[in-house]
Amino acid sequence: MSRLRVFAFAMLGWLSFYGLSFAAEHPPGVELPEDYEVYEEEVVDGLVAQPEYDWDGFYLGVQGGWARLHGDNRYNSSGTQYNGGTVGLYGGYNYTYQNFLIGAELEGAYWSFGERARDGMTLRSDYFAAAKIRGGLTYDWFMAYVNGGVALSTFRVRNPSLGTGSDDNTMVGYVGGAGVEMFVTEQIVVRLDYERIVFPGRRFTLGDTRFKENIDSDAIRIGISYKF
Repeated sequence: MSRLRVFAFAMLGWLSFYGLSFAAEHPPGVELPEDYEVYEEEVVDGLVAQPEYDWDGFYLGVQGGWARLHGDNRYNSSGTQYNGGTVGLYGGYNYTYQNFLIGAELEGAYWSFGERARDGMTLRSDYFAAAKIRGGLTYDWFMAYVNGGVALSTFRVRNPSLGTGSDDNTMVGYVGGAGVEMFVTEQIVVRLDYERIVFPGRRFTLGDTRFKENIDSDAIRIGISYKF
């Protein structure tokens, strides 16, 4: 009987202790929180995608800048110079292998020359067109290139001191140049370009005077193109 009493008192003591502990941890009027799962956020490297600059493919653009025309003949070996502006369109195709680029480009431009030089010669041309092959080196969004090809333009000459009237010729020459390009978005490319065109001498006739005029030009342009 004494053992039963000891066991009963022990159980009552344990229940009293458990009840006091539960009351301390969970006071009346406070709801127990529901079970929840711990949320772990995974950080992924490169979450913001870096832009990709792809030089391959077709492009079409517009460009403009300053141009200088120079002509000389047997009556004026030092030549005469004419300054003017130029604006035009260009387009082509690029192919790249690693960091090497090769491409083909066509351009057509309006340029305006027509003032009379001190020796009385007026050399006028309104347009030129060119077909070029170019090669370059690319580095991510930047590219430097050189180019070369053929050019076409029509020139009209007038000089009252050599004869009356005017004469014109369509001349074919060769073109060479260099430039740099850079992406400003994933499709928009800007360029700074220098180009030199040399037209070998063609014969013109003014009145009874026949002479050969050698013509060359230099141009610096800024262009912007869309990469398809």
